This record gives sequence, C-alpha cells and structure tokens, in this order.
Amino acid sequence: MRFCFQPSLRTLFIIQACIQVFGIYIFLKGFLLTRQTFDIRGHSRTPWEQFPLSSPSSTPLLPIIQPGKPFNRAIFIVIDALRFDFVISSNITDRHYLNKIPIIQHLLNTHPQSSLLFQFRADPPTTTMQRVKGLMTGSLPTFIDAGSNFASSAVQEDHLLHHLKRRFNSIYFMGDDTWVHLYPDVFDHPQRTFDSDSFKMLDLDSVDNAILSHLWPLMEDDDQGRHWDLAVAHFLGVDHCGHTHGPAHPNMARKLDQMNSVIERILQQVDNNTLLVLMGDHGMSPEGDHGGESLEEVMSTLFVYSGRPLLHEGEYYQELYTRIHDARAKRLGYDIRSISERLEYDATRYPVIAQIHLVPTLAYLFQVPIPFGNLGAIVPNVLLPGGHLDNKMRNLLYMIGQFRMNALQVRDYLIHYSQHTQQADFSLILLEPILQHFHRADDILFELASQTSFIASLSNLSTLSADELYQFQEQLENALFEYDAFLTSTIKYCESIWAHFDAGSMLLGIILLVLGTCLSIWLMISKYQGKLYPLLVMLISFAVCMMIVLQGGSFEKMNMTDWIGVFLLSSTALLLLGAFGKESSLFSDRMIVLMICLIQSLTLGSNSYVVWEDYSTKHILSALTFIWLIKNCAIQQPTVKNLVRAAKAPLLFMVVIRLNSITGQCREEQFPYCRYIQHDSFSFDDRLQTFFLFCFLGLTSVLMSYLSRVMKDKVGKEERMIRGIYGLCCVMVVIRIVQEVYQSSFETNRDLPIAIGKILNVYLPRLVYGSSLLCMIHVLYRNGLKRSQKAWSILLLWSNVLAMIQRPLGAMIVFVSCWMMSLLNEGDDSSLLLRLMILQYYGHHLFFVTGHQATFTSLPWKAAFVGFDEMSYYGGMILVTLSTLTGYLISWIGWLIVLPESDKENKKSLYLLVLMQNT
Repeated sequence: MRFCFQPSLRTLFIIQACIQVFGIYIFLKGFLLTRQTFDIRGHSRTPWEQFPLSSPSSTPLLPIIQPGKPFNRAIFIVIDALRFDFVISSNITDRHYLNKIPIIQHLLNTHPQSSLLFQFRADPPTTTMQRVKGLMTGSLPTFIDAGSNFASSAVQEDHLLHHLKRRFNSIYFMGDDTWVHLYPDVFDHPQRTFDSDSFKMLDLDSVDNAILSHLWPLMEDDDQGRHWDLAVAHFLGVDHCGHTHGPAHPNMARKLDQMNSVIERILQQVDNNTLLVLMGDHGMSPEGDHGGESLEEVMSTLFVYSGRPLLHEGEYYQELYTRIHDARAKRLGYDIRSISERLEYDATRYPVIAQIHLVPTLAYLFQVPIPFGNLGAIVPNVLLPGGHLDNKMRNLLYMIGQFRMNALQVRDYLIHYSQHTQQADFSLILLEPILQHFHRADDILFELASQTSFIASLSNLSTLSADELYQFQEQLENALFEYDAFLTSTIKYCESIWAHFDAGSMLLGIILLVLGTCLSIWLMISKYQGKLYPLLVMLISFAVCMMIVLQGGSFEKMNMTDWIGVFLLSSTALLLLGAFGKESSLFSDRMIVLMICLIQSLTLGSNSYVVWEDYSTKHILSALTFIWLIKNCAIQQPTVKNLVRAAKAPLLFMVVIRLNSITGQCREEQFPYCRYIQHDSFSFDDRLQTFFLFCFLGLTSVLMSYLSRVMKDKVGKEERMIRGIYGLCCVMVVIRIVQEVYQSSFETNRDLPIAIGKILNVYLPRLVYGSSLLCMIHVLYRNGLKRSQKAWSILLLWSNVLAMIQRPLGAMIVFVSCWMMSLLNEGDDSSLLLRLMILQYYGHHLFFVTGHQATFTSLPWKAAFVGFDEMSYYGGMILVTLSTLTGYLISWIGWLIVLPESDKENKKSLYLLVLMQNT
C-alpha cells in the first residue's frame, strides 16, 4: 500500500515547524510554574484563639498582653536596585557605589534603639513587578509571573495596602507606575497619585526629580493643612544608572549621593508617631542588571527608623534575636559566607531576612490584619509590648502571641490552598510534619498555662525561684522557636512545591521535540517511497502507548485540545517516517552535518555545556572551519598558489572568529573563570581621549571603506541610491557608537547637552530605521535585480539597523559579519553544505559575541530605547527582539548569498539544513 501523493518540501517544512513549536509549547506548559491565588481578605486575630489547636478551649487559658501604640503615619521609600553594600560603611574607597549613603550608618551609631538595618533578600525572579507584588502580599513568585513585568495587571489577592487604606485616609504615591498598575484600588485618587513611566532606562533623573517635586511640598505643607498618613515614593535613578552604565560609574556615585540627601531631608519629618521604611526591591549585578541568578541581584536593603524605640535594648533580647535570625537563615539555606565573599563585607554583622517577612512585620507595626496569602514570618526585633518591659516572662509570652497570630494566618492559608488546588503534593497529609511544629508549641504553652506559678510570674517575676525562672524561660523559648520553625518550614515547603514542574507535560514535550529531530535526520538521509505498512504498525503502537499514559494521570496541565494536537502531530511525524526510505548512499558532507547536529543536541543535556555554551559554540565553529580548510585544500592541485587560494577564506574566517570571541557577556555560573572585554572595560583620561578617538575612527573608516566597495561590487555600480543611503546610515551608526563609548569609558562623568543627546539617541536611530526600511522595500520590489544583488542589499542595509541597537563592540562585529559573508561565499558546490552549516553556527556564535546569553538577565533592555525617548511597548519589544536575534538574522539572510540560484539539488540541501536547525 502506498500514498497517493508526495509531500512537497514546503509541506514538510510546515509539518516540521508545527511539531517543533507544539513540542516547545507542551514543554513550557509543564515548565512555567503557577500559583493559585484567592480573593480572600485577612482578618484580625487574637493570640490565643483556637488554643490549643488540637482541642480549642472556649475560655482563654493565657492572658492577652496588649501591644504598644501603633504608628499613625508612615513613609515608604523604595530605592530601586539598592544593593546592601551601597548603604554600609566600607574600607574600600575606590568604588563609585561605596560609602555614598553615610546617613544610615550615622543613625545606627547615634540612635541604635530606633534604627534597624537588615539584609533584605529577594526571591528570584527579581523583576520590579514581582518584587513590588511580593513586598505587599508576602507571597512567593513563580516563573509564570515574570513575563508580566511589562504589562503589570492588578493584584487580585489580598495585600497589605488594602488594609492600610482602611486605616489611613490620606495615601500619596510618587514614582514607578508599577504600583499603580498592581494596586489601582489603592492609588485611585488623581490628586494624590503622581506616577511616572518606569522604563526610561536611559533617563537617570526625570522620575526622581518628578518625585521630589511632589514629595517636598507634601512634607512641608503638612502644617498648613495638607494632611497625609502614608506616603510611598519609588525612586528609579539608581536602577536606571545600573542598566545604563553599571554600578562602577561616576553617575552611580551621583545618584547615591542624591538619595543620601533625600533621606536626610525626610528624617526631619519623622517623629514618635511616624515610621520610615527605606528599602530596595532587589540588588544589582556587576553589569548593572537584575534577574535573580547571583547573590548581588538578590541582596537588597531594609532600613526602619522612628523617633521612638523600636527594639528592646537588653543583651538577652539581642542574643535571642540573633538566634532566631540564625535559625531562619539556616533553615532557608542562606549562605552567609558566600554573601560575605561576593559582596565583600561581613554579612554576619547584619541579620538576613526574606522580603516576604516585611508584610507581617508592617501589619504588626500598624495593627492591621495580615494579608490572607502571606507566607512571611514576623521580624522579632520590633516586638515590644505595651507597658513596662522589665518582666522577661511577660515579654517572651508577648512575642509568642504575635508569632502565634502569624502562624494561625499561615496555617489557614495552607489548609485553604490544599483544599482548592489540583497539586497532588499540596495535601494535608504531606503538610502534617510542618503542622507538628505548631502543635508542639501549643502543647508547651498549654502545659505552662496549667501552672499557677507561671501565670503569677507574668504580673510579678519575683514570685519565681531561679530554677523556675530558668525552666519557664526555656519552655517559652522552645515554644517560640517551634512557631518560628512552622513559619520558615512552610516557606521552604511552598518553595519546593511551587518549583515542582509538571514532569508529564515536560516529558511529552521532549518526546515531540525528539520525534521532530528524528524526522529531520530521516529526511536528511532518505528519499520518498510512499510505503504505508510500517505506518500502520507504528500508529497502533503509538495509540496503545497513549492510552496507557492517559490512564496514569501524570499530566496536571494537559487538556483535551493539547492531547488532540499531540496525537495529530505525532501521527503525522510517524506517517512521514514510514513514507520515506533510506537512500543507497550518503554524502560525506551530510554525515558531517548530521554528526555535528547530534553532538550539539546531546551536549544540551549536560549542565556544563549549557553553562559554557558560548565557548562550545566557538569550538564547534572553529572545527567546522578547519574541516572546510582541509576539504578545500584536498580538492586542489598540490601547488603553492592553489593551496594559498584554497586556504585563504577558511583561515581568515577562523582568525576573525578567534578575535571576536574576546568580547561577550558572562553568565553568573561562569564567574570567576569568565573574562570578556567590554567597551567600558577601559577608562581614559583627557590625554588619551584624542588618541583613542583617532584610532577608533581610523579603524572604522577602513572598515566602512571596504564595506562600501563590497556594496559597489555586489549590488552594482548603477545602484547609487542604495549605496548612498547605506553609506549615510553607516556614518550615523558610527557617530552614535563614538558617543556611547565617549560617555562610558572616561574616568570623569561626561554628559552631553540635552538637545545633542536627544539628536544622537532618538533622531539618528529613527533616521537609520526609516531610511533602511524604505530602501529595503525598494530593493524587494525593484525589477531587474538578481537574487544575489537583493540579498547583499538587504544584508548590508539590515546590518546598519542591527548595529545601531547593539553595544559598541557588538556593532563593530555586525559590520565585520558582512565581510564574513563574502568569505563564506567563496567556494564551489563541493563545500556548499559545509559552508551552510558554518553559516548556521556563525549566527549562533554572533548571539554570544554581541553580548547575549541564554539567561533572563542578559536580555538587552537598553535596545528598547534606541530611537525612543518614551517607553513604547511594541516598538521596544521589536527592538529587543531584533537585538537578541541579530546573529540569526544575519545567518538567515546569508543563506540567500551563499546558496547558488540555479542548482535545485542545492536548494534541497539548504532546505534540509533548515530542518536540521531544530536539533
């Protein structure tokens, strides 16, 4: 039995693309983590409700100790990307980001009871939207939320601001508009909300200056009737400086100095009834980015200050706080030693707290309910009871009561989540070991409540003997640490559950991808035969396997539509596998291509090769180029002239590959063994400035002259308009490269006038985009041009656009790539498939050497503002995508150049190579 039709190459390509895309979709459906949220509000509690938990009593067994007076006003200052080492004093004096906020250390020295400084650890991913949500809800992030950073939707679950709005009548907001998008029900008063666009990363001052223009009048007019209860200000200048210049830049010192002045002035408004909370939402990597991969990116700052005491001054309590923080750090896996080594300060001097701990702590300080979905544990340092503080038993019982209210809230959330989730691992049976901490703490307190001597000691400590005092103190501490163990164990458990992938969906996606790869390989080495009998056997076997899998119930996120798609595409792949049969002979180049693709596919299963993919790609590319060299020399007559001619293109190609490999971007896992050169790796004083500029311009002029000659030779002498637009765009790109190097590579800060900066950063890029686009449209619809002429025109015109949105060294590499295409174009049909394979890997190599990595933090967000002074979501998305895919775009256009126009068999080879890219 045979098929009645033979699928065309186009049909094969569409089928192969559908299999790959759907396989990735199914894999990501199991990989991207989600967390169920509930629109339930937290409520006020008392310490001894449902006490003991195993058999609640209808009458209170322990006295309720009243808290101190809550704060009536608050100022929340968020300094985006405020890494912890930015605020502490350091003996290192030669870095722009150190010792620039001395007011913090001054307050710690002069007002130790009223000042609290913590290492504020963010939960990755550390996008601003994720952090702002976590700071107010007390919830843990999941990967699925990371993609919402640029389209922040309103928070549907309970959050702290909801309860603060019910307590405070007048709430003002200034700064990052992410808050307004997340909490529109809170910041809904137009006369009190002054938000700013948060994505003007090249603008270091506009948002901060806009905040100050509203903040100072608000603070100064308070005595004149303009009343405020809560003021929230989110400054962005430090974060934007990091994205634009990195932390090691004079502009960082300027922005931190400004923040120090802001804090000093705000302190004048802080009295006994006002609480100042200064915090960062995340840290900053050495490159100035933040995603959550490194310690630098997750270690932020929390500073709390008030005009009245916040913590107990007794030595016993300081030691108790330290024990609690140490136990939490150990249970949550915080590596204090690594923090000290990476950020170069003594991390043991300051407690490390998770950012989600802020929510129950602020709820306590303002005496509002803890949000329903909070997982944070209250910070013990701020737990001061009302009245006298000289009774240790009373103080400890008060702390325990606050811990227990926090634990009750978390327990209610756990039970509700377990009853309304489809996650099998989130059940009451599996939660029982964690709940045992709660029960043990209640049992200890229940035993103490039955002893009259303990109850009497809460009013008069002198009634206890020394042995009784020690025994009761030990029991209270044990209960306190059991409640704390419940809270921190819950965080650890939820982290593990919400980091639990749907293995069934991921495996099914991998199977589809492997099936598509096998299909690519089979198409590479086979020809159409149309046999149908092998297909029937494979389909029956496949259907039986699918029925067995469906009965297993291991696919939490798969719906019927997904299963239909999997079955149809898998059946189609098996159909094609059965319809094609092995050819009688194989070409050597095809075997080389097949082996290289298989080797690369297998390396992706190794963590080391994934981490060092940039290096492995470089070596694979060099090996292929060496094979090209050997092949070229082997087919030539053994004369010196012929061998030199045959070896010239491969050798030059290999030399350029080695040279441009000195630049790129390091992954976090590659430190400290990764060393790449960046355009801002050097600093120049005024005496070297002129020399550097002349050298750079001279090198650029030589390159531009060569590319103009290439344009003339490849496109044609008569196409003067195309050559003219190309030359003009090249000049504009070079001008902007010089400007960017000028601003980032000198020891002193160099800011251009605003008008000139806008011309260079906005109008020049727009002129390049527009003229190149119009010229490309003209080329595509121009009659009389050969395919090779059109391909060269599009490549050279696109190179200007792609170079404009790269870093300076990346832009130079893009220009050089046009010359690399001319090298790859030198050869005959005998090396065509090999050169196409080299072209494919060269595109992948360009991805790395132009400053990208397969990590979230390496995404070139700065490219979104090349040509825009305001944030354009669609324009920015297009520019970031183009910047990321620059290498692949050059490679794809290069196919049209390298592939001859006439030979149909070579077209098939190219098509099959396109299929092989899926491996």
